[in-house]
Amino acid sequence: MASTAARGRGFGRGRGFGISKTETRPGENSDEQKNSSSKDAAENVNLTEVLGDLTDANFDEKEATLSRYISSSDSSGRIKELVDVLCQRTLKDKEFAPLAGKVANKLCSDESFGGTFRGTLLKSTQEIYKNREDIRKKSVGEWFGLAALICELFNHLRTGGAPLKVLAGAVYQTLRELLLVKGDPSRCQEELEEDEVDCFYQHLKTVGKSLEEADTGKMDQLFGVIRDTILADDTTAKTRCLLVELLELRLHKYDLGSDVQSYYCDKLTDIMAQEI
Repeated sequence: MASTAARGRGFGRGRGFGISKTETRPGENSDEQKNSSSKDAAENVNLTEVLGDLTDANFDEKEATLSRYISSSDSSGRIKELVDVLCQRTLKDKEFAPLAGKVANKLCSDESFGGTFRGTLLKSTQEIYKNREDIRKKSVGEWFGLAALICELFNHLRTGGAPLKVLAGAVYQTLRELLLVKGDPSRCQEELEEDEVDCFYQHLKTVGKSLEEADTGKMDQLFGVIRDTILADDTTAKTRCLLVELLELRLHKYDLGSDVQSYYCDKLTDIMAQEI
């Protein structure tokens, strides 16, 4: 792929048009020097630092830096490098997942390398997903990060305005496994289950509507598991409260009124106060 610098030098150097070379004044940089500096800046990007500093406030600036980095040299190699850093960053910090999904969607939309980026991202995510059981055994935190990554990619990536059905199965299975936790002998069982239910609750609120559009049958099955969990004898009051809210969320087509949200928020506060 031609570099950004190469595309920008044609007219400045006057080749083929009989235009004389512009004279550079003392203290000024020539166009060639400026383009060379831009290329060097694009190639000397620390992806870990860029993604580590990424926020909603500086999103456009950081996304532009990542786009220039991919475009400045071997795009396929740089795409793979960026995808790896993006995925690992999200595994380590689940709170980063919404930004990861947002930047992934932006890069997938690029006319020059978007298709390659999307394919590489989906392939890498699939490989990580296949190892989810090992990830969960090694680190519950990374398991939550993986769940967040898959759900936020599904939440943000679109084809023709519709959610990516290729991700729907993985999202459904991940949510199901969060709810049907087997437990971890190294941690308090009740604590672990409530952590996973919290994770399940947050992600289903985020992707429920899109998942419904992609596969209503799978959602029927998932809500069957939710009902069974609510009625189970060993389900905690907190878990019941969260899951009943999700039932009502689906009933209202994923748009709960503020009064209903306040009701469940107050109920949850009362339940947690009683546990102290």
